[in-house]
Amino acid sequence: MLKNNKLNLLISIVCAIVLWAYITTVVNPETERTVSGVQVELINVEALNYRGFTTDENTPYLVDVIVKGARSEVANLTSLDFRATADMTGYNRKGIAAIPVNVVTPTNIELVQIRPETIDVDIVNLITVNKPIRLEFEDEFPRGVEPGAIMITPEEMEVSGIAEIVDSVDYIRAYVPAGLMTEEINTFRIEVDAINKAGEVVENARLSHSSVEITAALYTVRQVPLRIETIGEPNENTEITDLYIPRFITIRGALADIEDIEEIEGRPIELSNITYTEEIPIEMYLHLPEGVELADASKNLSVRIEVQGISKKEFEFTGDMIEVRDLAPSLSGHVKTGSVTVILLAPPDVLDTIRQNQIKLFVDASGYQRVGSAIEIEVEAECSVEVRSITVEPAKVQVTIIRD
Repeated sequence: MLKNNKLNLLISIVCAIVLWAYITTVVNPETERTVSGVQVELINVEALNYRGFTTDENTPYLVDVIVKGARSEVANLTSLDFRATADMTGYNRKGIAAIPVNVVTPTNIELVQIRPETIDVDIVNLITVNKPIRLEFEDEFPRGVEPGAIMITPEEMEVSGIAEIVDSVDYIRAYVPAGLMTEEINTFRIEVDAINKAGEVVENARLSHSSVEITAALYTVRQVPLRIETIGEPNENTEITDLYIPRFITIRGALADIEDIEEIEGRPIELSNITYTEEIPIEMYLHLPEGVELADASKNLSVRIEVQGISKKEFEFTGDMIEVRDLAPSLSGHVKTGSVTVILLAPPDVLDTIRQNQIKLFVDASGYQRVGSAIEIEVEAECSVEVRSITVEPAKVQVTIIRD
């Protein structure tokens, strides 16, 4: 009996081996297969950012992966079953770099080959610019009510990436969902997006923060008379031909703070200080009671003073329109400050002929030859047309010097 049991056991083992061999060689044999379109993820890009570089990621990087395994397992593989990476650690030069690709395969799948084994990555300068935060509300507020007591932290945010992407960003949007606003002052956190001038989200724009803190409340809106007096006389070199002062102003605040306000009295206008035609924001003349602020309808109100003689004209220049001069051949510089305003004073007929492309802005970086963090350099301006004066505000900008 014992001898028969051993014989049966031996026969069972042999049958199992034969069955396993049949399944693995005939029914489910080992086979090779090429899986196309596996997307490569760039990792450790932060190492590039630290050196003042980034990558041009407009086009995805794709490779084909040749693998080997049981036919039943290999047959169902897709490009999503693999993780392909290219490590950017150690690359510190601008230009095209061939980066080796590493692929992690599923369990029991053997990697045979990656085609191509490297990808060509374009390493470019990292551009960083500050952009303002703008609130947009999902709610449609009833007439006579609007958001007030608004505080945004931070008020602006760094946008970084390649020049093409950063330059397309107009502002940072914080979209406030419906139902958050009440008559009580509340604080909440809102996620943000980079937005272009067409109102579309800019993909691949890196923001220094993913969200902002908003403090706001729903305020009552009310229109009241505005009284601003003039004092003094114009100086002998100017003649005021027109002076416009708004007669009414729209304010907002908690009902208890504004319901008893019958009139707003502004700071008087000193005519002897007026030397050129200008529009001055109305808020420059106001000192509103505590808890009261300008409503949206009056945010763009101005006192308009027209003077015959000398006029003023302003142009806004973004940081990338400011030339960085006199650096060593191996260095380059980028103005990090978002924008500056150029103010020209000249007779009106002269100002009418001046266009923005006739003005050149630059910084003299000859004394700054070390690669490093942002430094402050004074902006200089040249105009091809002779004017009485030309000034730049702010007078200094942040410049980052990098090695090419």
